[in-house]
Amino acid sequence: MVKIGIVGNGRLGTLIREAIEAGKAPECELIGVASRKLGVSPMDLVARGAQILIEASKPDALKEFLPDVLAAGVSVIPLSTGAFADEAFLEQVKEIARAHGSKVYLPHGAEGAFDLASTYSLISGSRATVVQYLPKKMPGMPNNPMAALPENYHGPVLEGFALSPAHLNVLIAAGIACGGFDKTFYETRTEPGRGGFALELENDYSTAVIQQAGKPGAPFFDMIAMSVVSMLNRVTSPISF
Repeated sequence: MVKIGIVGNGRLGTLIREAIEAGKAPECELIGVASRKLGVSPMDLVARGAQILIEASKPDALKEFLPDVLAAGVSVIPLSTGAFADEAFLEQVKEIARAHGSKVYLPHGAEGAFDLASTYSLISGSRATVVQYLPKKMPGMPNNPMAALPENYHGPVLEGFALSPAHLNVLIAAGIACGGFDKTFYETRTEPGRGGFALELENDYSTAVIQQAGKPGAPFFDMIAMSVVSMLNRVTSPISF
């Protein structure tokens, strides 16, 4: 069994913990949860023997503990991927992980198809656009914190992320999966009653569109949490994809 720790005891951390405890990650054993309120630090979980930490806290917290955890040889699945918009920090993380044999595994969160995006990025002429549909109310988010996002926006993914850094972590993860921030763009579109994200991929030979549209009342946070559990299974299962 692979020993797992969770950093963050909020809504997402709780959903992930409950999924692991329910056996949805059969190769894994949960050894603890770290949070300031609990008085447990990420390095405390490392000391308990954690082999993978799941981060479900905030970008500032991730930036604080990630270098030390990776240097200890422990891998991390982060949800606060907006931290990697700091490209100097991203390069630092890569160097530490290479030096100590640890990994950072990026879950797809509210998006998807990062495996296909990575394949597309290796072919000439690759380009990707993360499309966000902006109805008045998004499924699972009745008090939509992204209501202030501009309609019909199109620009580089880092500029798009800066419009709402607290809510657009998925843009940074997508930028990395799609071959780099210079190859990835962000676009908002408005269609009545429609929410969710699409990932539009193209290269010199083909195109692909991956659409995730939540139905009314869809458990939006469940999808994000289960993307972490799915990643955990790909990392720990004897057969992966």
